[in-house]
Amino acid sequence: MKTILDYLSGETRTAALSRAVFSLVSVLIIWQILTATIVMNRMLLVPPAEVLDAFIGEIRSGEMRRNAWATCLAVGVSFPLSVIVGVLIGMFLASSRALSLIGGPMLSALNSVPIIALAPLFIAWLGLGFSSKFVLVMLVAVFPVVVTTEAGLRATDKNLLETARSFNATHIQTFTTVSLPYALPYIVSGIRVAWARALVGIVVAEFFGSFAGFGYAVMAAGQTFDTATLLAYVIVLGAMGLIGSMIFQWLEERLAPWRKE
Repeated sequence: MKTILDYLSGETRTAALSRAVFSLVSVLIIWQILTATIVMNRMLLVPPAEVLDAFIGEIRSGEMRRNAWATCLAVGVSFPLSVIVGVLIGMFLASSRALSLIGGPMLSALNSVPIIALAPLFIAWLGLGFSSKFVLVMLVAVFPVVVTTEAGLRATDKNLLETARSFNATHIQTFTTVSLPYALPYIVSGIRVAWARALVGIVVAEFFGSFAGFGYAVMAAGQTFDTATLLAYVIVLGAMGLIGSMIFQWLEERLAPWRKE
């Protein structure tokens, strides 16, 4: 089974790895300089070595595994469903001008509401644990997918649609061979945004309504001024966001290679 790097040429792969290594080394050097010369208060910032020690300590104690399971379970269930629901809603809105005029303003209003600020209310309704996290992640992640799906379908090249109709293509054939492939880059871009929002949503949900998870661990470390552990979990969350973004970018290139060309 091929990996993402297998589809890159040797030169491109080397350049990508070189940039990644250079960026990582630069950040570590600047971080070390800051902790050694400017930010002397260990409650505000600690050296990278201490963060690494805290990360290893969390792994050895089993806390990292327990928190990772809680967070990944909630995101792994709610995020795919939010993508499916978002794509379906976007298709319905794009299929009819009347539906777009009726449902569009309502969705825009809901998207403008600070869902994160309503986290305590969802927890009061659904209780502590999986249910409140599931709903909160769904709500924050679904809107980017809806917007980009509708925009992508409406942006389909009219000449391509007319060409398909001239060959007597049915509505379903036109959708599956023209509209949907044309909208795929838009949809995947929305999924990338939704992934970032899902991570924010799960962390906030675990701040208020969980006894395990990365958000809970960050909150607990902050309350005890354990900066090293807090930064360790923040880095893990950042890595999750980066890896997810890279996977979705690769997926976009695989599903719509003509965009890259």
